[in-house]
Amino acid sequence: MFRRAATLLLLATALAAQSLPPLREVVERFDAAQAQVQTLQCPFTLTLRRALLRTPSVTRGTLSLQGSDFAHFAFQPPEDLILHLTSKTLLSYSPEAREGELMKIGIFKNADRKFLGLGQKLSYLSDYFQIALADAKDSSNTWHLTLTPRTLSLRKRLQTLDLWVDKESWLPRQLQWVERSGDSWFLELGALRINQPLPAAVTGFKVPEGVPMRNEFSFFATRKK
Repeated sequence: MFRRAATLLLLATALAAQSLPPLREVVERFDAAQAQVQTLQCPFTLTLRRALLRTPSVTRGTLSLQGSDFAHFAFQPPEDLILHLTSKTLLSYSPEAREGELMKIGIFKNADRKFLGLGQKLSYLSDYFQIALADAKDSSNTWHLTLTPRTLSLRKRLQTLDLWVDKESWLPRQLQWVERSGDSWFLELGALRINQPLPAAVTGFKVPEGVPMRNEFSFFATRKK
């Protein structure tokens, strides 16, 4: 009985592997879909799990993405937060508290978190991560890509970056990045509005004059292990 069960399990695993498209095809189709997206806007749900805390925090808001220019996260109340991420800066702003943080970053240092994996080509990320492909275990009709850091500098900070790609649109549906400490961020994207004009408050976003800005970015703060 055990041998029969083991044989069936091996057969099921082999059939599942055969049903997967070649990784190269997934990369090419994902990159092609990303290249067609000039702007994107959608609701999001962000679940943050801290290794030292039992209860995760769940926040919601609206994500706006403009090509490779920026990603803009406007959080819903009671969360008092706006994140504006570019390839050169990470900016957070609290409108009610009238305070903010601004950190300038280099391209290489930004490879693990540039737009949190949004708006990037897998062919680019493959320079920094080893990519494994699987079919999502749930019924979400997505491919599950697990990206494991290649470089020592990334491995010191990051365990994995997971990306769930829609099988029809070839665009991201969910993302998760897990720090070496065990802290994780899980981002779920709602209905996507593709290539529609973004609000002027987003495209021309600036922190009001006179707001004190600290030279840090605590949103990604994590305990060291």
